[in-house]
Amino acid sequence: MASKLPHTFMWGSSTNAQQFEGAWNEDGKGVSISDTRILKNGYSNFHIASDHYHHLEEDLDLYQEMGFNIYRFSIAWTRIYPTGEEETPNQAGLAFYDRMVDGLIKRGITPVATLYAYDLPQALMDKYRGFLDRKVIDLYIKYVKTIFEHFKGRIKYYTPFNEPNLFHLDQEYIMGDPHLTDKETWQVEHHLTLAYARCVNACHKIDPDAKIGPNCATGMVYPATCNPKDVRAAVHQMYMTNWAYLDIYCRGRYPKYFLNYLKSIDCMPDMQPGDLELIASVQPDLISTTYYSTSVVKAHEDDEVLKAAPAPKEVQEALVQYRAGNLNPYCDETEWGWIIDPDGFYYQLMEIYHRYQLPILILENGMGATEELDENHKVYDDYRIEYLARHIACMKEAVEDGVDLLGYLTWSATDLHSTREGFVKRYGFIYVDRYEHTIKSMKRYPKKSFYWYKKVIASHGEDLENNVEY
Repeated sequence: MASKLPHTFMWGSSTNAQQFEGAWNEDGKGVSISDTRILKNGYSNFHIASDHYHHLEEDLDLYQEMGFNIYRFSIAWTRIYPTGEEETPNQAGLAFYDRMVDGLIKRGITPVATLYAYDLPQALMDKYRGFLDRKVIDLYIKYVKTIFEHFKGRIKYYTPFNEPNLFHLDQEYIMGDPHLTDKETWQVEHHLTLAYARCVNACHKIDPDAKIGPNCATGMVYPATCNPKDVRAAVHQMYMTNWAYLDIYCRGRYPKYFLNYLKSIDCMPDMQPGDLELIASVQPDLISTTYYSTSVVKAHEDDEVLKAAPAPKEVQEALVQYRAGNLNPYCDETEWGWIIDPDGFYYQLMEIYHRYQLPILILENGMGATEELDENHKVYDDYRIEYLARHIACMKEAVEDGVDLLGYLTWSATDLHSTREGFVKRYGFIYVDRYEHTIKSMKRYPKKSFYWYKKVIASHGEDLENNVEY
């Protein structure tokens, strides 16, 4: 049967440096805000993670065996500029990513690089309070220009920041500064937007053949009832959490409703002459998106609908609420309380593409679960296979209905350190033999989903049946 996906469509998976690499202080790498982060509830730190740094060739061989032709990783800023202020880059850091990029290309896998994934140099946080200071924008641009120049012609796709629309939700974990006020938080968001714009423009100038664009975490927001106030609350939440950021990154301007919201909470950022012109100058090549779940919103009982707008603490509480219990009776949920909604995936892809008319690259889609090896060193993760199969089926429907989709990358290729649940929560096709605080052998063991995804890729998405031998 001929595939319904274009022959250029790419299949693969994703990881991030701070969650996967380990080797936090080796070969000249500096300390990042991820390295100093203390996770709550006794979870392990990021220092060793999955030790990808010392298992690079083995991991890439496994990705080749699965049939990947695209792979997203992130580059650790502190491997390139340990404190962020060095005059010249750390050659050992560049050499590691040379091995990675060249190893991917040798195996027929297209590299995709995220340039920042919550791992600011700690020295820049200590000295400048991170992106609160415009000086850090300049230092970030020095770093990304180094990457563009060094990997020109080798890395084909870039994203400047990992899910920047989530930064304001967590000052401590994502921004690295628990003392940021709400006003300072939105100032950081503005500076990130300026850094994004300069990064995209620098990429186009230095490596015109590379493609670059924003990466946002997206998810549909449903009204709890057909009460018009609930519908309005859901629409407002969608605009504030999804479209506001993509409007800025893709249309080059702050939407009026977003500015009105910032004014209403007295959090309008300081904008200097030239800022808005810089933002307007950006022409992204694509949109990258991550998708896991959807949410349900109900208007406040006092009917002040605008209170559904996502002030940082309100959104955080809302996320906790809907993930703690299934507020959507029509959907199942994961053991972590995340709503499983493949139809929302279809809806999201349709909305993004028909709003912005840019090609879409799915960078993350996956299911976390508590897992252990059985006595035969196997993991029968049929729940993950079902989750991915249902999402791929809905993704294919979106392509049939006109969405220009470049590729599908899951989260994650290999088990890695989950951002808040350590190694208790696993996402990979490949099991890493370690526990939360016990390192063990660090050997890699393919799960059942490894062989299923290999079959999916070989059939170009046509064979989604869970019938592989394992």
